[in-house]
Amino acid sequence: MGHYGFEYWLFTFCLYCMVGWLQESAIESLYHRKPVNRGFLKGPYIPIYGVGGLLLLFICQPFRDNPFAVFGVAMLSCTALEYFTGWLMETLFNKQFWDYSMLRFTYKNRISLVTSIFWGIMGLVVTYIISGLTLFVLERLPHPFICTSAAVVSLIMTFDFCYTARKQMKEKKEETQFGGFDSENNAGGASCISRRIPKTGRLDGNTAELYDEEDENDD
Repeated sequence: MGHYGFEYWLFTFCLYCMVGWLQESAIESLYHRKPVNRGFLKGPYIPIYGVGGLLLLFICQPFRDNPFAVFGVAMLSCTALEYFTGWLMETLFNKQFWDYSMLRFTYKNRISLVTSIFWGIMGLVVTYIISGLTLFVLERLPHPFICTSAAVVSLIMTFDFCYTARKQMKEKKEETQFGGFDSENNAGGASCISRRIPKTGRLDGNTAELYDEEDENDD
């Protein structure tokens, strides 16, 4: 695939982003029995799948004659990509976007042995199946369509990323400034405020009794 220009690689990146979103959203929707939009962004794409797909196309091809090498290279490279992406997003947005705590043999819940094996298998699938399908698609689509669709989708993803990242950074700033805001903290704050407000009782005869007791204590 080395003879293809930039527009073809950009189109392939966008295609893998959308296929990755479709895969994850389908699995999550079946698991939760309701539609689930997976991913960091709002639209139907997950950029890490585009990066990972292109990474596998580049680094696994030299080892095509050795499936064991393809498996090992894919497993290590995609695991490293997943860990770095998770660390970067947690550092930037103060939020964990995926959690493997339910699995065994994990590291900081960003990567796990199960998912690493999955990436190795995906490396075999991409090298021996997906790469051929990608070439089949690229060779049969009109060049103007590839250029236009790649430009439009990449621009939409860029605006989506900027909007979502700005929103997440704003939330992180608010959490840092106010010490976070969740149901427990909110309840605690409401409880603290309620303790500072004088008890008035209910709107019945008990109200007068409470005021009488407080007046007696003041005297």
